[in-house]
Amino acid sequence: MKKKKALGRGLESLLPSAPDIEPVTGVPADISVNSIDPNPFQPRIDWDDNELSSLAESIRQQGVLQPLVLRKKEKRYQLIAGERRLRASIIAGLETVPAYVRKADDRQMMALALIENIQRQDLNPMEKAEAFSRFCNEFNMTQEELGKQVGISRSAVANFQRLMELPEAVKTMIRSGKLSMGHGRALLGLPDEESILRQAKICLARGYSVRVLEDVVRKASGKKPAKKKAVVIPEIKRLETELQRIMGTRVFLKDTGGKGKLEIEYSSLDELDRILSILRSRGNPV
Repeated sequence: MKKKKALGRGLESLLPSAPDIEPVTGVPADISVNSIDPNPFQPRIDWDDNELSSLAESIRQQGVLQPLVLRKKEKRYQLIAGERRLRASIIAGLETVPAYVRKADDRQMMALALIENIQRQDLNPMEKAEAFSRFCNEFNMTQEELGKQVGISRSAVANFQRLMELPEAVKTMIRSGKLSMGHGRALLGLPDEESILRQAKICLARGYSVRVLEDVVRKASGKKPAKKKAVVIPEIKRLETELQRIMGTRVFLKDTGGKGKLEIEYSSLDELDRILSILRSRGNPV
């Protein structure tokens, strides 16, 4: 099976080409649905009943087009990938489903389940936060290492994991879609759980956007809006460097659309006299 480009090289390190890893090839076997147990590392918690019903109807008409992936566990099987298809197949009344059986350890099972859901964007923000935290804790991985495994940045992993600091009631609001991940991140700017929960309820009642909530939290915490970083224009930077060379001290040029300020530092009155002498010698009546 072809791997999606989004996985990068991360999946290769989880599923190396070793003799004890059985590739998903050949003809799938028909496996009884009653002998298949869920993936114990499945990160997805919430399942859309309407979506499952729709898929079940499709399976009644067309069958299971993409086989499941299982591993043998004593006398039964454990699901590696395809829980949505398995659930819909049971709804559709199927007694068996096509499946590949392969070898995989717990780490590989968790990675495959996580990657499958992320690629299909099936997980809500809290499910991702919980899955990332569990993955890092159980397999002693850094955020950067996990990011490489699932094809996202370290900072993205960190942002999801921060949601775990929210009160349970607020986590439930995010799971249900009442609040977004952006709302959750904004609420983390408040000092304690009581403040977070109170503001989350106000946010829901008043329908705050993320930006409005950020402003409310900023005011509540006494923080001033972050100043925008000035854009460094190469020509201005060159002039600043030239002036520093001429003056022999630190010089700052602050330009905004052709207007701005020129600041020249001096550490003593003697140095100020030296700078004034330079300016006078260049024909400036100071």
